Amino acid sequence: MARLQEKEYTYFTTVRGMCRQCKNIVPARVYFQDESVWQQSMCPDCRNEPALIAEDKDWYLKNVIKPMSDHSPLPGAKPSQNGCPHDCGLCTWHASPCLLPVIPITSDCNLRCPVCFTFNRNDKIYFKPVSEMKKTIDWLVKTRGSLDLVNITGGEPTLHPEILDIIRVCKREEIGRVTMSTNGIILAKNYDLCQKLAELETCVVLSFNTFDGNVSIKMNGKDLVETKLKTIDNLHRAGARMTLINVLTHDHNENAIGGIFDLMQKYNNILSLTIQNMTYSGQGGSSFERTRHIPVDQAIQIVCEESGGMFEKDDFFARPSAHPLCYQICYMIKNGDGYLPLARFAPPEKIQQLIQDSYLMRPGHQEVYTDAINQLYAEGKTEHLELFRTIIEKLYPPGKHLNNFQRQQVSEEFIRAIFIHAHMDEDNFDCARAMMCTDQVPTEPGTLKPICTYNLFDRTEDERFHVK
Repeated sequence: MARLQEKEYTYFTTVRGMCRQCKNIVPARVYFQDESVWQQSMCPDCRNEPALIAEDKDWYLKNVIKPMSDHSPLPGAKPSQNGCPHDCGLCTWHASPCLLPVIPITSDCNLRCPVCFTFNRNDKIYFKPVSEMKKTIDWLVKTRGSLDLVNITGGEPTLHPEILDIIRVCKREEIGRVTMSTNGIILAKNYDLCQKLAELETCVVLSFNTFDGNVSIKMNGKDLVETKLKTIDNLHRAGARMTLINVLTHDHNENAIGGIFDLMQKYNNILSLTIQNMTYSGQGGSSFERTRHIPVDQAIQIVCEESGGMFEKDDFFARPSAHPLCYQICYMIKNGDGYLPLARFAPPEKIQQLIQDSYLMRPGHQEVYTDAINQLYAEGKTEHLELFRTIIEKLYPPGKHLNNFQRQQVSEEFIRAIFIHAHMDEDNFDCARAMMCTDQVPTEPGTLKPICTYNLFDRTEDERFHVK
């Protein structure tokens, strides 16, 4: 019998992917090559290049090939007729609840970033009416109950003429906090707005990609380094909470991570860092020079290398309700000039209990901290015992009951987080990942779209953001 021709890769499985050229849903093979994991769409009419979805095959097998949370069918889910992603709304196939509503309020933007993964039409500006925002928030609260946070995005939200009223609509006892994504240009010039955001307890999500002006031009179209630093300083003086988002791309800004950790040490109001992989889709990103994708495990490795030894790969773990290729998290305790990863004091599965079906850590499981103290005692490691005792005393004050949202605010004094969040583009879209998405766009009251599905399939059909 003749031997089959040997191939340079090992086939592993097939998923429902997407063709970059014709945008159809097509089978995509997942295969192992050179100890890495690749995905390649197999469109019958078009040729697609493979995309790296995990740098380390062993990490992939350990983290992805295991049972995942399944909440399907979700309350109010619509019957599936055509299959994912064509029945979004959400449909009965969707396995994860909405933990982060992402609400675009304008198509207006004062940048045209080459790395932008979405669309914003230039000829006709859309501003979401406050009355419409109220209907969306009312529906979210009615159907979801409580939410850790709601994210306002755009375009550039600070260009919305009623941005403060939009935020006020979101200030509900059922919503822990309001976050607003921004490029920071307006906030660098308008300190009064920074103060008003602080008064409304808005957490500002600032894009921050680099400390190098030339790299900023390549990624944002302008040298915005000093503008971003000015925004951070303004928000710090105003007392506004912040998180930084870094779009990570090969040969451009890997070396910015260490400097961002320095900023987090300098400014105590920076609560977290989100690393997003470069996504080759949308108005800017689709024309950005495509290089090898940075999957979550490689992003973790880059963070560890740039942290100066503060973090290790095992300090990160998957968000329980999301796909492991989409979300990895490291929680750490701020301790003087450094950070103590929480995974070194408690098993990841214990920490995952604190974020089960929530976006932010809900530090209501006191045993996580008491177990850590007991373990330190047992191992004779007394260096950090006082720190953990202080944490427990502040989270569980004698004679005073704190709800989840109040504990979250208290924990911000000493808990920080790194989120590795990989969006999908046409090359690595996988319906299995989309069906577990927890970040969802309310396109109208009564309809939710997973963020990557919305960006790849729906935004181009929305005349508020795209010219048909």
